[in-house]
Amino acid sequence: MLDCTDLAARPKLVSSAAAALRRGDIAVAPDENMYTLVCDAFSQRGVDSARELKGNSKQPLSVLVGRPVAVDGVAANIPKYARDLMAAFWPGPLTILLRQQPSLVWPLRAPGLAVRMPLHPLMLELTREVGPTAATSASPPGSPPISSHSDFEDLLTDEVDLFLDAGPISSGERSTVVDATDGNAPVLKRTGGVTVEALAEVCPELGQANN
Repeated sequence: MLDCTDLAARPKLVSSAAAALRRGDIAVAPDENMYTLVCDAFSQRGVDSARELKGNSKQPLSVLVGRPVAVDGVAANIPKYARDLMAAFWPGPLTILLRQQPSLVWPLRAPGLAVRMPLHPLMLELTREVGPTAATSASPPGSPPISSHSDFEDLLTDEVDLFLDAGPISSGERSTVVDATDGNAPVLKRTGGVTVEALAEVCPELGQANN
């Protein structure tokens, strides 16, 4: 357990955690509204471990990026409206579904890719050091979100290499999800932390989206 509540000590701890993830370890780190299981998105061992921990070898994992420019390394044919949404709402609770770069050599093989830039400063620092970071909920299937280290102690501790403790997290709305795999118009897939009204101000085409 890494105590990241001390802001002076945090940069060194984040660097150590990032190095561990690049070696293939898996960690639990704070996101906006829950603790999240993360690994280096390019690490086969890390991704396999995360999926095994969730009990599903095909567990879909989202990708966290530390900067909008990092999206170009993992996604292809990014529409202008998607970049407008990134500029307006990242970092923040907006997940954008994009087409994956076909040339990528990594374990997250799928036509689409769910990408987000996290708002929590600790997670943001970690993803900036690691690079594209695969993520999924740290709680077991069917269990409530993990909001503190004490919630986690009796669950998956032995299988997780690191816990980056930033103190208790208040539960909030999950991220809004917008499908940007169609270059012509976005499709609203899930409502959440970014309102439909706010999205429509940046991206008027969303007026015809499906809820």
